[in-house]
Amino acid sequence: MPVRTVTYRPHSRSLPVYSVGDENLGVGPSFGNSAAWINTKGNGAIERVFSVELGESCVGAVNMRYGGYGRSLRMFEKRQALHDQPFVGLRQDAPGDVEIHPAYVCRRFSIGGAIDIQETIFLPVAGTWNDPPVAYFAIEMHNRDLVPYVLRVIGSARLRGSLPGDCVVRYDEGLHALVAHNKSIPDAVRIFGVSRAPDRYAATFDFGSFYEPSHVDPLPNSCDASGDVLGELQLDLALEPDQTHRIAFAIGAYAHGRAKAVAAFKRDVEYEGALERTVQYYEVELQRGHVLTPDPAVNAGALWGKANMRRVMAAYPHGLAFTNDPGISSNVVVRDVCWFVYGCDHFMPQFSRPMLDKVAQTQYGNGKLPEYWDGVDGHREDYGLNINDNTPLFILAANHHYRSTGDPEWLHRLLPAVTKAARYIISQTDERGLVICDAQDPRGDVWAIASWRNIIPGYTLNGAVTEINAECAAALRAAAHLVENARGSERDAADFRAASTRVRDAMDAHLRNPANGLYYLNLDFEGNVHTDVTGDEVFPVMFRVCDEETGFRVISRLNSPDFWTKAGLRTISRDDPLYDPSGNFGLLGGVWPGLSWWYAFAAARYYPDVMVTALRSSTVHYTEDPKAKNTVPGQFSEWFDGESLVNRGMRLSPWEPPRFLWAAVEGICGFMVTIDKPRINPLVPAGWKWLGLRKLPYHGGEVTYFAARQRGKFLVYATTDFDTPHEGQRYAEDVSSDVTVFSESAAVVALRRPGEVAVLIGNVGLQTTAVPFNLGRIIDAHKMYEVRIYDSERDAWERFEGLKGDGLASLSMTVEMHGYRLIELRES
Repeated sequence: MPVRTVTYRPHSRSLPVYSVGDENLGVGPSFGNSAAWINTKGNGAIERVFSVELGESCVGAVNMRYGGYGRSLRMFEKRQALHDQPFVGLRQDAPGDVEIHPAYVCRRFSIGGAIDIQETIFLPVAGTWNDPPVAYFAIEMHNRDLVPYVLRVIGSARLRGSLPGDCVVRYDEGLHALVAHNKSIPDAVRIFGVSRAPDRYAATFDFGSFYEPSHVDPLPNSCDASGDVLGELQLDLALEPDQTHRIAFAIGAYAHGRAKAVAAFKRDVEYEGALERTVQYYEVELQRGHVLTPDPAVNAGALWGKANMRRVMAAYPHGLAFTNDPGISSNVVVRDVCWFVYGCDHFMPQFSRPMLDKVAQTQYGNGKLPEYWDGVDGHREDYGLNINDNTPLFILAANHHYRSTGDPEWLHRLLPAVTKAARYIISQTDERGLVICDAQDPRGDVWAIASWRNIIPGYTLNGAVTEINAECAAALRAAAHLVENARGSERDAADFRAASTRVRDAMDAHLRNPANGLYYLNLDFEGNVHTDVTGDEVFPVMFRVCDEETGFRVISRLNSPDFWTKAGLRTISRDDPLYDPSGNFGLLGGVWPGLSWWYAFAAARYYPDVMVTALRSSTVHYTEDPKAKNTVPGQFSEWFDGESLVNRGMRLSPWEPPRFLWAAVEGICGFMVTIDKPRINPLVPAGWKWLGLRKLPYHGGEVTYFAARQRGKFLVYATTDFDTPHEGQRYAEDVSSDVTVFSESAAVVALRRPGEVAVLIGNVGLQTTAVPFNLGRIIDAHKMYEVRIYDSERDAWERFEGLKGDGLASLSMTVEMHGYRLIELRES
């Protein structure tokens, strides 16, 4: 049977989904809420349930088994009750279909040639940062035959998780659940329940019988077994012709003992309605920072990037944050937090702020920032480095958040930490003006690497590192701005500005390679010059601490075959003697999507076409043959092998999605955050005629705008005052949600001001399309309108006068690929 391709189904009025044949999915998607994290398997099972509060997986694999009524002659014996009868195992008849939604994964298949099964896995999310630590596994069974069937469903959960194998289990009749705890850790409790009273239950070491194909025996109603046991719940169901049964299993992971766990499970578990509320929440939240362009891959990347970001947001005992390895670690890396803020400010700035506040709390007395803190116990670690990227990135993230939110009171509270960090950076400069990392630990790795690429075994990167110096020059410049914005010390502002200039001048004098006009990787602590050309060359360009000629040279050099793959940018050249495409966590030749998106942002002002290529490359790769590439459609994995392009890192990397959103918003859409009005200057390929950005959080409100290319120039329509090098129009409100568009290939942005409406209909498909749409809710059926329509294919306006509103409500227009129609209606 040929492998079915992944299909993407966008929708103008609800969230999109990916559909993939389950034979083409090696691993399943991951989901998180503020209290828990789950990974799923390609076969439809839950891989583990991780407790954010404990920092451990409390439950291992959760599986479902189906059996049909019937028994083997070898096991023939007289048994009276149905629940005592052996059943025959029923396997999936044929490849099924998997639907991946931002809020859930749904798998559909059939068994026994007559029963359609739908399994849906999700974590409930409400946006309160007080979500229950409960995963749901909901099942719908429909009999499409003309005769009745009796099914046995057994749900199993490995109750140990990653904790010691000393589980004690008992059945709680009131909960319809197994309640387990560790003898050695009695506060660690897990509850495995089902929505109706099970017919039988067990805690058992008999793992093999769960998947024995010849029979599905009844469970013994015993929890005598303790240790590394399997918890099982059995339900026997009669299905009449055309009848549907729905059941749901819930798996809770708790950290405060049995009594509190049982009370929380009773209070929080809702077998009906939890999924619907979670979907509704995502439908509202993911509309913020909504990127709309002619390229569907870019649009999908921005939307799924937000979904990925939301999944990793958690409430740890030491505050709101996300870990660098969801479901495994509780370490919160300062570098990752700072880069997360760059994207999160355009989506959920209310999550950015407490993270930055927590970073400030972890600051050492001398002003340095640690490498990470533990979200569970709060301890911090700096790996013995006197300087790395964490300290300058904290200042840069604070600057971005202040410019995005425009909150002076918050800036005043954070300014002492910013000032201390800037002073510390200055203290780490040498007589040349370069920032120096003096790490010489013979172990190498994290103890001797000043870089984002800090987990290369046996590797050292110290001395004057170009990446760190570029970040420090930009951070000192930003610190000067923040001090001025807060009306702080004039001396501090002057000192930081002068220090920024010194570092930049020193980079030009000492870190530039005269042989190629690029930057050295570093001048090490012993004075050796390292001429390696790596992806780290993007930092001086991205942070604007180099001249335009050098920036152009860097972007051009990295846009070469030895660096570029169809999945994105390699970390080092394929021709480098150190090139190792599959080892060293991909940091010496693998493809890290986040690096590709840094490059995309840096390339925007030089090569808009290259920027779009960089943005879409890894995003598209996630969906191409996911089983072979070890990826999940809609999920941003960590890094790819530099040759095979197989994902060899995390299946959902928390630091990649915000970089994509940041590059899309501030690169393609050209939205620049400032302390006042935003600046809008789209940076797009010549073939793009339009773009839009909806409900972008900014200075306590939301901004929506679109840009339409007319006769070679952009005209920008926005719901706020803004600066732009193009012609601009200010409207009062975004009414896009009130326009109904009957096409998956069309995007709509509709703005209104007194007496006027402007509606952009953009083609996001791959061919010319007819777009029916309805304006009935944004115009008055009884009023007369003057109408003009811009046709991007003709590059001209067409005017109509004296048209009544009721005749304008339902319209249809044909729009060419990459094109748009702009409708302006003015009351006459």
